[in-house]
Amino acid sequence: MAETFSFFFGADRDGTHNGDRSQDGNAPMTDLQLWTAFQRGNETAYATIYQENADRLYGYGMKLVRDRELVMDAIQDLFVELWDAKERLGKVRAIKSYLYRSIRRKVIDRAGKRRKQLFPIDEEEMEPTPSTESSLIEEQRKEEGHKGLQKALAQLNPRQREVIHLKYYARLDYGEIAEIMGTDKKAVYNLMARAIHQMRQHMDTWAYLGFVVSLLRS
Repeated sequence: MAETFSFFFGADRDGTHNGDRSQDGNAPMTDLQLWTAFQRGNETAYATIYQENADRLYGYGMKLVRDRELVMDAIQDLFVELWDAKERLGKVRAIKSYLYRSIRRKVIDRAGKRRKQLFPIDEEEMEPTPSTESSLIEEQRKEEGHKGLQKALAQLNPRQREVIHLKYYARLDYGEIAEIMGTDKKAVYNLMARAIHQMRQHMDTWAYLGFVVSLLRS
């Protein structure tokens, strides 16, 4: 997926354009420091923001609408607009949630203009990162749990699937999810509770416990 967006940046003078948060051997920059550097026109900071978030924005966009071209165009437009408006933007302390909120608006707006169906069911796209463990027994258990998870996800409504994605896959906190979805934390808590309760009806005990533990760790 990273290669999909590689055309977006030109190369640095040394032939590369790799963004990172290092500060001359000191601790990595915080989101606020990185954002401030970007607002001052630092191209490396801009590249870092892009490289850290483009793939996850693509994944999230594809959960909202099954149109690869639409999602990629929305991401490109977002980053062009960010650069053009960088000096007028406010402070951002949580870049990931800010970008999720921004891409959500763009994708929904574009889908509406093209009359695309939002929030389709696509179980293959909901796969978590494949396990790298070598134990066949463990792999089988994970596979069974994964199938149970996909079956349970298929029973949820669009907003329930979205809140599960933002919490379980994007690892955002409830405050960030509320901002992205345009609601308050209480509504997100309730939405998550209903989603988990409904998923419980379609998962065996071990798969369900594994899922809940993952949520608690996020």
